[in-house]
Amino acid sequence: MRRRRQLNDGRWRWAAVGAFALLALCPVFGRAQGLAERAPRFAGMVNEAALGRLKALPPPIQSSDGKVFVGVTTPERSALRWPVLRFVDTVRGNFAEVFLPLGSTESPLSLELGSVTNRVETVERRTLRTPDGFSQLIIRVPNPETVDLDVLRLAVVEALLREQARSVGGSYGSFTWPEWFLSAAVDASRGGVWRVEAYERLRAAGDTPQTAGWRLDDFFSSTPPPREAAAFFAQWLFQRAGGRTVKQRMALLTAPWTRASIVGGATDSEWRAWLLGQEDTVFMPGVLTRSQFTRWASELKDPKTAEEAMAQSKRLSRFAVGRPQAFRDLTELYLRAYAAAALGQTETYAELRAQADEAKTFLETYLRRNPVLSDEAKEADSPSSASLSSPSLSPEQP
Repeated sequence: MRRRRQLNDGRWRWAAVGAFALLALCPVFGRAQGLAERAPRFAGMVNEAALGRLKALPPPIQSSDGKVFVGVTTPERSALRWPVLRFVDTVRGNFAEVFLPLGSTESPLSLELGSVTNRVETVERRTLRTPDGFSQLIIRVPNPETVDLDVLRLAVVEALLREQARSVGGSYGSFTWPEWFLSAAVDASRGGVWRVEAYERLRAAGDTPQTAGWRLDDFFSSTPPPREAAAFFAQWLFQRAGGRTVKQRMALLTAPWTRASIVGGATDSEWRAWLLGQEDTVFMPGVLTRSQFTRWASELKDPKTAEEAMAQSKRLSRFAVGRPQAFRDLTELYLRAYAAAALGQTETYAELRAQADEAKTFLETYLRRNPVLSDEAKEADSPSSASLSSPSLSPEQP
């Protein structure tokens, strides 16, 4: 179904996400014109009709920093240049936040939007070199209306990382990351709901030392680790290198893929502690995971003293920051109950606590069916604040 939706989205999907960058066609076209104008002896070899079509093409557009170009091979694709460029710039920005800045004005990335009308989801990558030593990485997108965005995202990051590796090690082949780690780095830079759900799947698989992905050796064996664990490993690895200079972090691109070279003296307990510590992370504002809710619910105890009630209220208030509105409303119900307990109003506390517990069943039911609760969920799929404040509604209603 996802593939079918992608096909139907066509140009409208690009208006929402966008961003590509093209093969710098201008220099190529310029050399073609120069051949005809400055070398009359070759005039008979020039295809005037083809040259006319090239002249009729709209020029490539470039990112504000001049590190990405997007062009077309047919005028019909010209409207897709800007949305594609926005898409690529977003990918670069997200990656820079977690790992490294990507792109070079000396060797910009070019994307060429093709004219193929058949369904094509893949992309092609090649390198263009000129006599003056200028090199350019090119990603050709045969049909930008049907391309798989995950494939394109990976191709953009890989091309830019290979350029960074070339600047460090001297060639595009200097890039040493295994294929699974490249994909993991792209996953880790995606953020949003994907990382929330990935963490849920990771925890659901178990957190014992025997579970794949919970030991550092799992990332240096011949068997690729689970995708979810790999994404968080990539984030952890570059966070550990966060205090280094960009140049030192770039050295990871060409370092031998061994445990000693990549993680140094880091221990399994260090990695495990960091991974478990992601439990309460607000991966995305307005999102709550199933395991986070379960952990929160386990803290809901009846206070025996006013001090315990106040301490409980502080913990609940702190945890509610950045969570979905429905969860914050539920937290408010418990805060009212604990406020009554702190004042010694036993009967009021019992009444408010019962209302809060009944309202909690709505979220429990929803999160049994869904890995996350999000403000972005459709009203029909997510419990509303009105539901939480109306205990008379059936708890089986999502």
